[in-house]
Amino acid sequence: MTGWTDYVRYTLRFLLFFVSNVYALASYVTWMGLFAPLRILAPKLHWKIESFLFSVIQGMIVTWLRGYEVMECGDDISLLKDSEALLLCNHQSTADTPLVMLANYTKGSAVGNTMWIMWFIFKYTNFGLVSLIRQDFFIHNGKDIRVSEMERLKEHMKSAYIDHGRKWVVIFPEGGFLRKRRQASQKFAEKNNLPVLEHVTLPRLGAVDAVLSTVGEPYTPAAESFPDNDEYEGSNGHHNQLEPDPEKPVKWVIDMTLAYKDAKPLDMLGMCIGYCPNNLITFHYKAYRVRDIPRDLPGLTDWLYKRYVEKDRALDKFYSTGKFSDEFLSERRLVRPMVPHHLQFDLLQNILHTAIVKGGLDSSVGGGLALWPRGRGFEPQPSTVRVPTGWVGVSIM
Repeated sequence: MTGWTDYVRYTLRFLLFFVSNVYALASYVTWMGLFAPLRILAPKLHWKIESFLFSVIQGMIVTWLRGYEVMECGDDISLLKDSEALLLCNHQSTADTPLVMLANYTKGSAVGNTMWIMWFIFKYTNFGLVSLIRQDFFIHNGKDIRVSEMERLKEHMKSAYIDHGRKWVVIFPEGGFLRKRRQASQKFAEKNNLPVLEHVTLPRLGAVDAVLSTVGEPYTPAAESFPDNDEYEGSNGHHNQLEPDPEKPVKWVIDMTLAYKDAKPLDMLGMCIGYCPNNLITFHYKAYRVRDIPRDLPGLTDWLYKRYVEKDRALDKFYSTGKFSDEFLSERRLVRPMVPHHLQFDLLQNILHTAIVKGGLDSSVGGGLALWPRGRGFEPQPSTVRVPTGWVGVSIM
């Protein structure tokens, strides 16, 4: 039963959400305006500054999710923080985007060097101006403009992604929320003798194809091989055997599977205000080498559809048992699996850090927004949650 104290808490959280939106976004725009001349005089420095400021924006977003616990399992993708990668995530609700930001925020330098490919309507949201400044990509839907949009994306990847020194690209290949696309996807699958999926929809190929064909490492078909013992390819964030091509830098595809308890996705505003139930949210990651992925349309379609069939089966097991199956978690991997780790969020340090950014760029004090990420010299606080083997807990207290 909701009492008056809950309404007070909702009100305070909404005020934090509203004020931080105005405060942080205005700060970002102001700083980028002041540094605008560097875009011509010293473009590399300009985009490094932008990357730092965007990481601060994501730190602010993390504060909105305070009180919700996120679990991670699968590949330790923080090992790929310095590698170029394409991230593919299933899409269920408005909470997906801030949750992916949260997951990425704990992954080191990639956090500020991420490019988002999103539906054009988001250009008119509160973060639309930020995305325009940092040159994320807004994609328009429609059969009549599909080809021209993919050509525009290819040109954007050549200019913005490579020139700005971006690392990760985030795409939701389903092209919309599960609840809105499931029926149409199932009808399409039945008509074309394709797998009928329940917990995800058949992904759209356009954006994935455009990214991989433009900036992905060339397809080099070979017998699939896995590392032995500790010789994981992602241990140093790179893999060898190919001379790096600066025009084709993307080496990895990271398949992200986002699962909500009981298949009931939360919504962003509800999480920000705090009225959504504090249910466990789970991510699973698996990395694939881009050079192993076919680039012809039939081959890429088959490869991507197989990933979403696997994703659907994994989610079906998760929703029936509350966890991913041991078989799914024990699959052979190219990147070292995660080890148990409990992360704590320091709200006070985050507020001080953001205040420093507004007052001046001397924000090296504190070095980050203190989610105790791996590899940054922080030590996690003693865990108060028992984390099962193979999982990583991100507890936003």
